[in-house]
Amino acid sequence: MITLPKLLLIVLLIAAVWVAFRWRNPPARSVPRRRPAASPRAAQQTAVEDLTACRVCGAYVAATARGCGKPGCPQPL
Repeated sequence: MITLPKLLLIVLLIAAVWVAFRWRNPPARSVPRRRPAASPRAAQQTAVEDLTACRVCGAYVAATARGCGKPGCPQPL
């Protein structure tokens, strides 16, 4: 049966283990956290192209893409 002294002993043991763990492994507050600098690349919008299905192989490629090298590919090399 769990009695009050046993319950208090368990709570004290858990607290002691927690304090010992924190004492051995302090949080890394000495290391400054840096925010990543906003790159100019992120400010630019990414160009989006529609994909079209190849008439020969059925693969979807950008309309401005170069040929895939397969025989009969309608895209210019």
